[in-house]
Amino acid sequence: MLARYLPIALTLALGAAPLAAQSAEPVMLAACSADALCGSYVRAVEDDGRYLILEDGTRWEVEISDRATTGSWVPDDFVNLSLIHAPRGDYDYLLTRVGDLEQKAAARLAGRGAGPGAQE
Repeated sequence: MLARYLPIALTLALGAAPLAAQSAEPVMLAACSADALCGSYVRAVEDDGRYLILEDGTRWEVEISDRATTGSWVPDDFVNLSLIHAPRGDYDYLLTRVGDLEQKAAARLAGRGAGPGAQE
């Protein structure tokens, strides 16, 4: 179990690498592998689950069939971020809410920075 949370502790200790919005390069946090990109807390959920803003300022657009799921997510939910090996169109990341009930949603990077409804 410690091994599961070690990359998160290393990320917090080392700081996150800068992220470029709309980049073709995969989003990577320091001390995380390409298959398991670690996790982050949700800062805001916008447009009934269409957009998620994470604590690092990244904005993610959720694939339409998963928006009912992410519409129930709330700030301070913890999500893991990983690559989808068989992406749905250009939704090539998987956000997995960790907790009593694990929920998954396909997403794509939609930018960086808070949107109009996000709380600072």
